[in-house]
Amino acid sequence: MSVMLGQLHVPGRREDVLGRIRNRLHEQNSTLPAAIRERELYFRLSVVGTCNLSCTFCHNEGAPTSGKLTVDTASAAIAAATRAGFTRVQLTGGEPLLRPDIPDFVRAAREHVDDVGVTTNGTFLPQRLEGLLDAGLSRMHVSLQTEPLEEAGSADQWGIPPWLMPTVDRAASGLFTLRLNLPVPADALDRTEAFLYTLTRKGVDIKVFSVLPEGEVREDSYPLAELEALVERVNSENAGHHAGEVLLRGFRPPSGIRCATCSDLARCKEQSHSLRLGADLVLRPCLATRQWDAPLDPDDMDTSLTEAALLALDYQW
Repeated sequence: MSVMLGQLHVPGRREDVLGRIRNRLHEQNSTLPAAIRERELYFRLSVVGTCNLSCTFCHNEGAPTSGKLTVDTASAAIAAATRAGFTRVQLTGGEPLLRPDIPDFVRAAREHVDDVGVTTNGTFLPQRLEGLLDAGLSRMHVSLQTEPLEEAGSADQWGIPPWLMPTVDRAASGLFTLRLNLPVPADALDRTEAFLYTLTRKGVDIKVFSVLPEGEVREDSYPLAELEALVERVNSENAGHHAGEVLLRGFRPPSGIRCATCSDLARCKEQSHSLRLGADLVLRPCLATRQWDAPLDPDDMDTSLTEAALLALDYQW
């Protein structure tokens, strides 16, 4: 039997790998829902493919910058995901807050799970925040970009965009959990520290990650040791305060059954432990390769979600 995997026809490969993953779960006396809980796997839905920004490091999770998910389709997919064992939903894009009806997606998700979040660049939060909270949002990840920080700051220090602090203050009330995702270019380490202190002292967690300069560079050219020292220093200084934590996004080499068959293993940078449904209605269990992408079957979402979830959790054994 030949199946379509991304752009590849691989005879029986998908069925073989799925069978081996199921066997591994059986050998460990585990189930798919139990494995999802253990791996803290969650379900990401891209409600729109487009974005109002053009960040150089953004890959849009392998999806095209097109497509638009409907609330009804999202609700049906989330229902199938919960039957597979998922208990957390994250709404993404593109930029999800481009959708004026984004609160409707939150309400639809809350009918199935309690943990519903959104990942946003934050620029539309002044217009959307209260509607999201009224709809029952429990988690927010704001992916900051360096340009607004530079515009709000000075030559030697990043500043805080005016739209960010109202969101930080609302999170401090306990209505929802807020985390900031912060790319740190190699040439911006000296402008980062004061920014980290200011936000963490407000109780906000910040996940930082390295951004390589553009052009022909080696992957080890980033001064990662300096970034690690900065993270350790800020967390140490904050130890005596009621402060948030600075987290450094790490990398664990993939070693799953699926991963061992992947032609892109050597360049894998998989980080997010999630199963993704794109606005183009394609399920993507992996960021590193398109080999395991598969369309969501509207007539059998349970099978689509179950198979994609098995492939998504097969990252580390």
